[in-house]
Amino acid sequence: MDNNSALRHSFAAACMGATVVALAAGGAETTKHSPDWSHPVVQGHGKVVKMLEAVEQPRDGSKIVVDLTAGGDPAEVNPGLAKVARFVNIYGGAGAEAASCEITVVAHGKATVVTLADEPYSVATGAGSNPNRDLIKRLQKAGVELLVCGQALAHQGHRGDEVVPEFEVAVSALTANVNRQADGYARIPLN
Repeated sequence: MDNNSALRHSFAAACMGATVVALAAGGAETTKHSPDWSHPVVQGHGKVVKMLEAVEQPRDGSKIVVDLTAGGDPAEVNPGLAKVARFVNIYGGAGAEAASCEITVVAHGKATVVTLADEPYSVATGAGSNPNRDLIKRLQKAGVELLVCGQALAHQGHRGDEVVPEFEVAVSALTANVNRQADGYARIPLN
């Protein structure tokens, strides 16, 4: 082996050794940041982190219509509905100051079943009772308006009297979304 080859071989070995030492040292000191989660309005759902210095703080008087079509595991809380809890918590305490926000949920499509009482929910999904009931009650208590599309109910073989009392039956998701947008609501699709 000539001097250049020996030098390259020694340099490569030294680099590999330094990489192993750096990885071992870095791995020992690396820790995962654990955010300080909170649920300022909807307890137990929609965890958020307070962002005091972040830009685009929640604005007082915001209006959101959530077009909820997301389905999910019928034995679990609907992920779209859980995201609505996060929206409420963002406006209620994730910014520098709490901000008022009007939120309307319009459930239709695969999300229609989340609006059903326990017995029709069980028949429709094959699961037990509706796991969304607690969250639905908490959202209503937080001031969220809850609507379900009457057309989706009918097309899926359900009646208005099968819906939990927290949800009101709208003529359609179309009319509810158009009406809220005409009233200045920003539409957020969750599908």
